Amino acid sequence: MIREHISVLLLGGVLPACAQWSAPPLLKPEILAELPHDTGAFTQGLLWLDGRLYESTGLYGQSTLRELNPKTGAVIRNHALPEQFFAEGLANLRGELVQLTWKEATAFRYPIKRWDRPSGHFAYSGEGWGLTNLGQALWMSDGSDTLFRRNAAFKITAKVPVKLGGQPLPRLNELEGVSGKIVANVWYCDSIFVIDPREGRVLAVVDGTELVARSRRRSREEVLNGIAYDARKKVFYLTGKDWPVLFRVRIPFAF
Repeated sequence: MIREHISVLLLGGVLPACAQWSAPPLLKPEILAELPHDTGAFTQGLLWLDGRLYESTGLYGQSTLRELNPKTGAVIRNHALPEQFFAEGLANLRGELVQLTWKEATAFRYPIKRWDRPSGHFAYSGEGWGLTNLGQALWMSDGSDTLFRRNAAFKITAKVPVKLGGQPLPRLNELEGVSGKIVANVWYCDSIFVIDPREGRVLAVVDGTELVARSRRRSREEVLNGIAYDARKKVFYLTGKDWPVLFRVRIPFAF
């Protein structure tokens, strides 16, 4: 049953058929609350930091960095990016927020206490998709099956291909670092993946079909995307692109 479920969910058949491999555990998230979410927020990244919930939203001419009220989902602060930038993943690094851009090879840096304008930026090559902080390093995705570890200067220090039962897992998108693991969205997939970044192995698959069913999304393009983790309460905030709802959930995994 688990193997058939994952085979159907994974990118509509883009991955090779799941034939000879042992499936990881399939987990069902416990939905604790449903909060309002801005249907004009093309969510690219979520971040929980020091009791605050931050969001990066994309699209040219509509990209923002914003702070949300974690109890109501309301936008507290909002910073609009110049219209030539398409914002992507978001992470914290040494007292700054770092926000990727899709094809502009620019990661904006904002002081956490005041982010009405960037204080600088990192340059990189290729596309930017997801970004998270794990320990002393940043981890980044570019839409492929590979995770990139970057140091404080944003230089690549490791490249880790991700595999699900021995098969490459492409279209890695939004990332969240949790207790030494990386929790990831995959573009156009209704599941979430728990990954061991040391070897790139998928440890568990979180079934997001109930979240999608309850999201009231208007089209398949409004995909599941956005993962933030409150370590103190051990709960996740999950949403999707232009979804009217932000979920607070618990995932039954030993983080």
